[in-house]
Amino acid sequence: MICPVCSTPNRDDAKFCKSCGRSLPRETPAGESSTASEQSIGQPQGAERIATSQEPEDPSLAPTLILTPERMMAYHSQRWQRELEEAERQQKQQQQASSRSEEEARDVADLPTILLAPGMSEKVAETPGGTIASEQPAASAAATGERSGQAEPGSAAAMSSPPSSGELMGTSAAQSVESEQPASAAVSRAADRPAESAAQGAIEEQSQEGITTAVEEQSSADQPAQPEAAEQTSAASAGLDSKSQQAENLGSEVMAGASSGPLESGTLLGGRYLINQLIREEEHERIYQVTDQQGYQRCWNCGSQENAEGDEFCINCGAELLGMPYLLHEFSGERTSPETRVTGGHIINTFIEGGRTYAVEQPQAERDPFPEGVHLMAAALSDAGILRRDQPNEDSTLVLLLERSHESISQPMGIFIVADGMGGHASGQLASRVAVNTIAERIVRDLLAAPLSAERESQQPPAPAEEDQLVRLLQEAVEEANSRLCQINQQNKTDMGCTLTGFMIVGRHSYIVNVGDSRTYMVRGGQLYQRTTDHSLVGQLVAGGLLQPDEVYTHPQRSQIFRSLGDRPNVQIDLFKQELYPGDILLSCSDGLWEMVRDPQIESILNTAPDPQTACAQLIEAANANGGEDNISAVVVFVR
Repeated sequence: MICPVCSTPNRDDAKFCKSCGRSLPRETPAGESSTASEQSIGQPQGAERIATSQEPEDPSLAPTLILTPERMMAYHSQRWQRELEEAERQQKQQQQASSRSEEEARDVADLPTILLAPGMSEKVAETPGGTIASEQPAASAAATGERSGQAEPGSAAAMSSPPSSGELMGTSAAQSVESEQPASAAVSRAADRPAESAAQGAIEEQSQEGITTAVEEQSSADQPAQPEAAEQTSAASAGLDSKSQQAENLGSEVMAGASSGPLESGTLLGGRYLINQLIREEEHERIYQVTDQQGYQRCWNCGSQENAEGDEFCINCGAELLGMPYLLHEFSGERTSPETRVTGGHIINTFIEGGRTYAVEQPQAERDPFPEGVHLMAAALSDAGILRRDQPNEDSTLVLLLERSHESISQPMGIFIVADGMGGHASGQLASRVAVNTIAERIVRDLLAAPLSAERESQQPPAPAEEDQLVRLLQEAVEEANSRLCQINQQNKTDMGCTLTGFMIVGRHSYIVNVGDSRTYMVRGGQLYQRTTDHSLVGQLVAGGLLQPDEVYTHPQRSQIFRSLGDRPNVQIDLFKQELYPGDILLSCSDGLWEMVRDPQIESILNTAPDPQTACAQLIEAANANGGEDNISAVVVFVR
């Protein structure tokens, strides 16, 4: 199937292009296989078999829709047969290469000198370069291995008891050194090799010294069968064993030191995982951030393994296959079960390299708590109270909510305010009304109407506002309300003002604002939290530990506040961000509510009310039942 966007050939059953990730049309392109499809539908199954030629076509080139189960099974049988023949051919090649290496390894000249049978030293001296003549019987070499207690490489004894890693390192070093080669040559040769490990050079240097000593002592004997020669051979063997053990210990220490440090950025592990950075290091574990250079082997989004090398996008889900970060856990040899330690995500691969165990973890993507967007239910209610029933209600409330839904995703924007007026002589209600109207005008213009106007002009949804812009908008709106009240006080020679609390919601975040002793609460998980701080005398006493929280309800100076709108041109505003989750309830209220209704009762009403309007009514009813000494106002928002 040809991609209509980038013209890249794809498989016929691919849903997304492997090159550009665009969705591929599911219908069959006109003129490509429509005739074959019609013929396949119109003919019975037997007719299709008869029409097939002697040499079957490659079904992978035909559209998937016209493949019958018989042809698909035949295709897979042929593919499996080819794969089986290829595997057998590679196995034969490996066996032939292994047999050739075993024949080369059987040369006695490659074995340590101490394995030579008595009488072989003369032949070593006569052969140039210390090489044993090929006419030595194989039985003699076998007998030599039996006497020395070591099995010949490739023999049944050697295969039945494989040596440890240290033994393998020491043996290979001893076999690679020529019997008459000086120690300086071994050192220079180790320096010319790639720096695989510093231990290999040290092993060769010490093993060469021991081997040379053994050759000299063994060659100086005139009669190999004499007891003196045998004692010299045994002494040489013991010296070589001791030095070989020292070399093995040195190699183990160097290797352990080389692998103890963290991996550097840019290191490739397992041929596919590229180290980006070290995230955390513990006693037996290191955690790296890596990227999979062979992401096509497994799609991180849908887990598909049907992609091929070179695919940039998954053909099943369209996800980008390159650059996906993973977590790589590196465990020391003391921990054998990494899965018991990794619980944050899903383990997709484990492997061992360099004596360390590695586990590749795909972190669990954070689930969106609002898969269909945020839905808000809001209500407001205000009452003059029992004792001030014959006076004007100085509180004002504001509920502005714009909730649009596009592509089944709800996107709410709104402002919710409670303002408690102060000043008396009809000034209190004016102050709260001016503050609420000023904030509403600014929010409507810049938060609600601006995105609609921008979308009308560009025909595209506007980019979401940045957090700094939202915070600045809310703060400037409150500051503008304060400036407006200060201007009125200056013109009319009054001292009116108001406290203000509330919150602005955009998407799944709320921005809470507070000036004065009105409060904003939040209920999460059934528990009530006070999210604002009272800017009052009793509030300062409680914060300083000089007053118990329960004493604020009866303190004689509880009405003295030191921060309000209209008091001074530069007012300090508390403003902070609160993330929302489904089930949260937000409440903004005046002091006439929270002074009459204690926090446990507020919590109970909010948790049991079926909707915000009922919650507001029950809160005001409870405040009046408990005395109703002041104006009572509440704004309640349910988050769904």
